[in-house]
This record gives sequence, structure tokens and C-alpha cells, in this order.
Amino acid sequence: MSGFFFKHKLSAAFFLCSFVFFSCGLDTFYYLEPPKTDGHTVKYTSDDRTQHFFSFLTNEKGDNADYDSSDFSFLGTEVYYKIYNNFSTMVSVQNAVDSLNSSSDVSAAAINLINSRGYKTLSFSSYSKTPLIPQTGTNRYVYIRLNSYNEGNENSLFTRIACYGSSAMNSYEPETPGLVVIGIPLRSTSSGSSYGFNFNKKSNSNPLPVSGDEDVNFSTSGSESGVWYVDMWAVSVGRDSNYSPSYSKVLHLGSIKIDESWYDDYSD
Repeated sequence: MSGFFFKHKLSAAFFLCSFVFFSCGLDTFYYLEPPKTDGHTVKYTSDDRTQHFFSFLTNEKGDNADYDSSDFSFLGTEVYYKIYNNFSTMVSVQNAVDSLNSSSDVSAAAINLINSRGYKTLSFSSYSKTPLIPQTGTNRYVYIRLNSYNEGNENSLFTRIACYGSSAMNSYEPETPGLVVIGIPLRSTSSGSSYGFNFNKKSNSNPLPVSGDEDVNFSTSGSESGVWYVDMWAVSVGRDSNYSPSYSKVLHLGSIKIDESWYDDYSD
């Protein structure tokens, strides 16, 4: 496929799923640039909990910046997550999404994650913007830590937090100039309630995931008792004049494991 296809708004006589908008009998396509890696992709096999965070760089320059009209607008960057109790199932999904990400249908991977795989957006107690990182025309580094490590220290660099700034981060340092704090990441559940990721069977605000939770892929044969896995992806989001969404290719932010035993003594 020629590079010309990927410049701004194009018309064609063939159908491409999820990027087709009908105008005067022709199909109009919008190409969004995906978020960028900042060099960190967390692995669920890692036992170094200081590295159990997700991070990336938003992509608000180039073609994305040119989309700002009554026909189509680039809205910003969203993240999606899913909880698993079987890492083999999670890896299988990752491989399938990676395959879709290389297809000619640019939005295929994102639509599969959202509609077929049931990935959810994060929630926050006092933050409800959609997408998570609204576009401003400036690329920003995003840092997300779902669960805490060494949280007994009030000044812990590894507290659960979501934030963004002008430089890459591998820990939370609140005094960083220009840092914008989004809040504590929370789960999105089918009941509308939001719970944390410090999974604890005795906690009311961080309960264990269970079969039937909308953000959980639950297998009767879990990989390891008391261990959960969280997979996360980022995607650029746009919308046309009919409020129909469009997505870029997705960026895999990685996956982490969460052991219930880590929070046996955790107090809400």
C-alpha cells in the first residue's frame, strides 16, 4: 500500500472496516498516528516491582494535529486494560491483537480489544475525561502505576498513580516541574462502582476479581493460585461529525502480575 493512503483524508472505492465514512457516494478514510513507546514495556514475567508501571508518549503532532475540523477531530489518547487469571490466555490475546495491528485496517486491533475482548478504560475517583489524555497539540509522557509498592512510606516513589509530564518517568516524583496528576487508577466494573488494584480478599475498596466481572477474563484453570495479570494498551482516538469514533493502531504497554499475598496486611 502506498504512503499516499496514509496522508490525511482520502477517498477510495473499496471498503475498509471501521474507517469508512460515506460522502457523495465515496468512502472517506481517516488515519490517526498511534501513541509512541518511551522505551519501557513492562513484562508480566518481571519480579522487579519497581518496574511494574505502564508508560508511553502521546502522539499529537504530524497528521493528528491536522485533524481539527467540523468533519473530523483528533480527540486524544485512551488506554484500555483487562484482568486475567491465566497468563497463557492473555498472551494468546496479545498475539491475536498484534496480528490485527499489522493489517491494512488501521482500527481493527483497537475495535477487537474494545468490542470483542472487552477491554475497559481506567476509572478515577475525581477525573472523568474521555479520552484519558485529551489532545492539546503537545506530546506528553504518561506514567501509570496500578498498584502500590512500599506504600507505607508516604513519600514512596512507587505509589499507585496516573500522571503525565514533559519527560519520561520511571517513578512518581510529585515535585517534578510541569507534572499533571490524574489520580489513583481504579477498575471499571459492570456495576458502575470502581475498585483499586491492590487485590485483597479482606478489602472493600480493593476486592479480588471474580468470574463475571466485566473487566476480567476468568479461566477455571488459573495459572497460579492468588495471582492475577493485567494487560494494557494505548490508542489515539478521533471522531467524525456523526460522533462515530476512529482509532489508530494500538501500542502495547505491556502486562504485570499482581499477587494477592502482597496485600495480605493492606489496610484501606
